[in-house]
Amino acid sequence: MPRLAFKNQGIVLDVPAGTSILEAALAHGVNLYHTCGGNCSCSTCRVIVLKGAQNLSGIEDAEAQVLDAFELKTPYRLGCQAFLEGDVEVEIPDRDRPPRVSKIPPLPR
Repeated sequence: MPRLAFKNQGIVLDVPAGTSILEAALAHGVNLYHTCGGNCSCSTCRVIVLKGAQNLSGIEDAEAQVLDAFELKTPYRLGCQAFLEGDVEVEIPDRDRPPRVSKIPPLPR
């Protein structure tokens, strides 16, 4: 079973081969934007592939067009189009990670 590591979030997942990075993220509660719902028509699910690019499915024409439109080059991949065939380590770009609130301080009175 392939291992998918989200380096900057400290999360490592074991997922079935053939699972997309986006599907794996959503199934395990990893925050990864996906404005178009995983239909390869935006670039919000983009990730940076740090290791194991050879263990992902090839880039099809539709993904290549979206990457080109948003001027994204290697090592970027769209999470909805990159399917795991082996171990991969990725990073969600800081500006693309959904914000998380860990604590809300009380307002002064």
